[in-house]
Amino acid sequence: MHDELKKNIAALLAETGKAHHKAFQATDGADPDWPIWYAEYLQEPLGKLLQTSFSKSQIVYCLMNADLERDALARESKWHEFYAGHFMEHFAPADTPAKDKLALYHFEGCPYCTRARTAIDRLGVEVELRDIFADSNHRDDLVQAQGRATVPVLRISSPNGEERWMPESADIVRYLEATYG
Repeated sequence: MHDELKKNIAALLAETGKAHHKAFQATDGADPDWPIWYAEYLQEPLGKLLQTSFSKSQIVYCLMNADLERDALARESKWHEFYAGHFMEHFAPADTPAKDKLALYHFEGCPYCTRARTAIDRLGVEVELRDIFADSNHRDDLVQAQGRATVPVLRISSPNGEERWMPESADIVRYLEATYG
């Protein structure tokens, strides 16, 4: 399911890029506020694909983060595929939530980690807590997967071997509430 969803999101993003270029043809596609234009175009169809409602500011935020990460990590990748992966990472529903294994990479003094742990406790979800300062192997795993040690990050391991790494406390809480709440 996730491969097909990612392809559909990538196709939607490519379509959006073409529509944006057409709309800004007079300026050769130059638009410093492109994320705002994209958010307007994407809000409804992206919400349908990901089965969630988005505010335009959420889409703008995700687009800008995807753009920064692509510049830093994967400049040679196709932008629409990279961005689709970014949206999947943050917003895609679980295929098999009851069978998924969850692990939260965190550390005790982090307020954003506390936000995620509080949601886990409130919802009674079984999540392995992996403190990146208490065990350097956890930090190494996180850096290898994400390219940095920023926490919190929720690792979602599906029975079919698929893994997702979900950063951002607000996205983690939203995911947990939608999936297990």
